[in-house]
Amino acid sequence: MKKNIIRITFVILIVLTATVITHFDTFLYKSPIVKIEQVKVVDKDKSTDEYKNTDTQVSQKLTGVFLNTSKKGKKVTLKNSYYQSQLLDQEYRVGQQVLLSRSGNNYTIKNVKRDTTLVFSLGLVIILLFCMQFSRAKLLISVLLNLLVYFGFIKLLIHNNNGLLLLMTVITSLLISGIALLVILGPTSNALMAYLSTVCATTVSILLSVLLLKLSGNSGVHLELTDFGLQPYFSVFLSQVIFSVLGVILDETMDISSSLIEMKKEVHDVKEKVLFKAGINIGRELIGPLINILLFIVIAEHLNLILLYLSNGNSIGYTFTMTLSLGFAQLLISAIGIVLTVPITSYIASKIISRRAY
Repeated sequence: MKKNIIRITFVILIVLTATVITHFDTFLYKSPIVKIEQVKVVDKDKSTDEYKNTDTQVSQKLTGVFLNTSKKGKKVTLKNSYYQSQLLDQEYRVGQQVLLSRSGNNYTIKNVKRDTTLVFSLGLVIILLFCMQFSRAKLLISVLLNLLVYFGFIKLLIHNNNGLLLLMTVITSLLISGIALLVILGPTSNALMAYLSTVCATTVSILLSVLLLKLSGNSGVHLELTDFGLQPYFSVFLSQVIFSVLGVILDETMDISSSLIEMKKEVHDVKEKVLFKAGINIGRELIGPLINILLFIVIAEHLNLILLYLSNGNSIGYTFTMTLSLGFAQLLISAIGIVLTVPITSYIASKIISRRAY
C-alpha cells in the first residue's frame, strides 16, 4: 500500500512538472506565439434566418505580447471575428496563448496553443490508471501496438485510394483483436479461445447482416449518406460496422470467457453442459446493457445533425431518415452480433475450459 502511494505521488509530480514545462515551452516553436493580455469587443451584429434561428457575430480587438521569436516581449494588436455559436470559429480570452501565421507585416491567429491542456489531460488519465490495480504496462503496450497497426492501415489506404478498403479492414480488425488479446492474456489457450469466439461471432453477424441487406435491397438504408459521401459506399459502411461490432463483441467475449474460467477454478469437476448454460445466463445479462450503450452512442454521435435538420424546418421523419438510417442499421447489425456472441462464445469456451485444469 505504501509503495503504491509513493508511485502515485511520483507520477503526480511528473505530470505537474510536464504541465508546467509545456506552459513555458514557447521557445521550441517556430511559429510566433502571443499571450493575450487584453480583449475588447468592438462590434456585435445579430442575424436571424427564415427559420427564426438567431446568431450573433462578435468582433474582437486583442492586445498581446510575443513570447518567442525575435519579437519576444513586443506588443501586437490582433483582430478576431466569431459567431456566438462558435461552429467554425472561436472566442479568445485573456491569458490564452495563440499561434500566429504571418503574411507580410500582418499577423493572424492560426490556433490556440493547447499542449499544456493535452499534457495535463493525458497525465490525469495516467494518474487514474495508476490508482487502479491492474497491469498498466499491458494496456499501454496493446494500445500503442494497435495504434501502429491502425496508422499502417491508414497509410495503405492513402496509396490504394480505398480500392482495397474492405479487405484491409478485415485484416486490420483481425490484427487489432489478436494483438489486444495476446498482450493482455499472453500466448495462452485463454487468448486463443477468446480470439476464436470473437472472430467467429463477428464473421457470422457480418455475413448474416450482409445477406439480410441484400435480400431487402438495402431498403431504408441510405448508403450514400456516409460522411462526406466517401466511395465505395457499401465498403465504407461495412468497414465502419466491422470496427464497431468487433469492439463490443471483444468485450462481451472476454466477460463470458473470464467468468467461465473463474467458475472452473471454483468447481474443478464442472461439466461442459453446466459451463455452456452458465455462459448463456451471463450473456443474457450483457445483451441489454451493451445494446443500450450502442444506442446512446448513435444518438450522441448524430444529435448535432438532428438539431440542425429540425432547426431548419425539416420534418421529424425526413430528419431521422437523413441522419439516423445508417446509425440504426449499424446498431441492428451490432445487436445481431451481440446476441450471436452469447451462444458462440459459450459453446467454444465450454468446450475448451471443461478439458483444461485451472
